[in-house]
Amino acid sequence: MKIQSFLYVILVVLVQYVLLPITASAQNNVISGICLDSRKKPIQDVGIYSIDSTVITVTNRDGQFSLIDSKPGDTIYASHLAFENITYVIDSLDVNKRIVLKMKPSRMSLPEVEIVSNKPHVVYSNKVMSVIDFEINEKGIYLIAKKRRGTSLLHLNFACDTLKDMKISDAYYNIYKDVYGEMQLVSDDNVWQIGHKTYGNHVFEMELMYRTPTNRFVNLFKNVVCATDSLIVGGRYFFFGQEIYYYYFNIGGDQQAHEFHHCVNEENRDLMINLLNPRFGTFYRSAGFLDPKPTYDPVFAYDNKIYLFSFDEDKLFIYNNLGEVVNEYPLTFHKYRHWNGKMKPIKKWGKKVLLDWATGKFYTIFEDGGVTTIKRLNLETGTAETVYTISGFAFIENLRIYNGKAYFLYKNDNTRNSRLYEVRIE
Repeated sequence: MKIQSFLYVILVVLVQYVLLPITASAQNNVISGICLDSRKKPIQDVGIYSIDSTVITVTNRDGQFSLIDSKPGDTIYASHLAFENITYVIDSLDVNKRIVLKMKPSRMSLPEVEIVSNKPHVVYSNKVMSVIDFEINEKGIYLIAKKRRGTSLLHLNFACDTLKDMKISDAYYNIYKDVYGEMQLVSDDNVWQIGHKTYGNHVFEMELMYRTPTNRFVNLFKNVVCATDSLIVGGRYFFFGQEIYYYYFNIGGDQQAHEFHHCVNEENRDLMINLLNPRFGTFYRSAGFLDPKPTYDPVFAYDNKIYLFSFDEDKLFIYNNLGEVVNEYPLTFHKYRHWNGKMKPIKKWGKKVLLDWATGKFYTIFEDGGVTTIKRLNLETGTAETVYTISGFAFIENLRIYNGKAYFLYKNDNTRNSRLYEVRIE
């Protein structure tokens, strides 16, 4: 028994000796803080978030909080319904002192009432109808809907009244909006342009016109990304989608392709070069590593200007109608500083930029557990500000934004029918 007791004491001492440096290290990484109002009173239940919108901790009833894994250079922000959000960059001196975050009262009145009254709602109420696809332009909302007795192409105004219900073949599954904002009805065999009878500035009944074989349509438009009054901009991917060349043609000009911009994902491109090495090529091909996603550097044309979001360079380039750069801004909203010092893309960023064609505002989305948060981009600073979180609707589809409203498809009943929803975000 004495031997067992002696061994037990030795074991306890060894465990404490091993854990001592770990505990000391963990304590060194703890940074404390407090949230105060304008009268220096502590604020309870303030959420402390990391830059990628992950909750780190919440203040206690004394307004205090602790950051365990944070370090100098990290950015945090504090959020509370009754106070304005505050952003703070941790300094090296904060390790040995307490961070004090002074929060101002929010100017928004009755936020609970606003949130409840501004929930997404069904735009087109028909329980036996399932929306396959939809698009929006200045003429209204177009959607393909499957009903009990076949498929229809519907044209709605922005009050969601039905202007036209046209029966179409079940083979049509997509509405494609081209670079000029015109709608195309697509099947595997052919494409119809969706037109309207007009008189002056008045738009009348919808009709299908100018049928084109799908393979020919795809060959004509697959590389066209946007257009202004004088330029047509195209793009082509190279090297497994890790490089994209943008070029433009002058409308009515020399019909020659002029280089516009060359975007390269250096990190993934170098990875692909290594994977193509004959020493490792067979293994990686069999493992499916040679099927990477294309780099995402979208281009938009709006109000005779061209906006190139070059995320591989972390810059926004704005061109005039002649293809000349007139402004260049940083892009910062999509990355955070990793522990190794490198800037890494935020995993919750949905890699999507949306343009509200009615207002000219740009938006992006962040997704967490299927819940979509819409953020408005500040083009000059490259940052993003949250405008709406579509809570209660996990894994929405076909998100569009038009005139300050978000439209999306969602299946929410036992019939598994997709319905079109809308919600005002601005």
